[in-house]
Amino acid sequence: MFRLGALLIGYICGNFVTAYFVTAHLLHSDPTKVGSGNPGTANVGAVFGKKYGTLTAVGDLAKAVIALAITWLLFKNHLALAYTGLGLMLGHCFPLFYHFKGGKGVAVSIALLLVYDVRIAVAVLLIALVMTALMQNLTIPPLTFMLLFSIFEYPIKAEAGLVFGLIFLVMLIRFWSDVVDFFAGRSKRVDILKTIKRKLGISHEGDIGSSEKKI
Repeated sequence: MFRLGALLIGYICGNFVTAYFVTAHLLHSDPTKVGSGNPGTANVGAVFGKKYGTLTAVGDLAKAVIALAITWLLFKNHLALAYTGLGLMLGHCFPLFYHFKGGKGVAVSIALLLVYDVRIAVAVLLIALVMTALMQNLTIPPLTFMLLFSIFEYPIKAEAGLVFGLIFLVMLIRFWSDVVDFFAGRSKRVDILKTIKRKLGISHEGDIGSSEKKI
């Protein structure tokens, strides 16, 4: 019985897609009609700026934590958290309130993994970060960390591992066109290290310029 209850809690909370709230109430826009058309952190941040992208990410992280907290208070069952996670992903990716046009669930999945098993989560997220830096791609790493988490979780709790496997499939469905583009060589490359350096005001050209001034 707790499985269905946990799933419903997750789905209801998942239907609060922060990107729609942020763009509609603060920017009077629709995230599905700008940029990539995805109502998620990356698209909102790319189109409207870092401030609104951050608000979207924080909102998605918060709704996941709230849903998981409610589930724990009601059921005191670790496995129930996995089912809430599945509900969250289904609600976020296919929200009834927004005609099933949702995000891809990256922020939600990160919150879920960290709450469920922080040790495995940190390990797979570090792997994903390294992959992101090396591959300069934002499609394969999120799918990889969810797949790895489900594989590592299976020997510990088989049912939980299977539930996380289902969550991976939900993400794969939402990322499918991006996966096809990646293997076809059409995906956009994102140099994360260069972006971080730019945000920190570090650049190779700047170093050269400084050296020339000193000479």
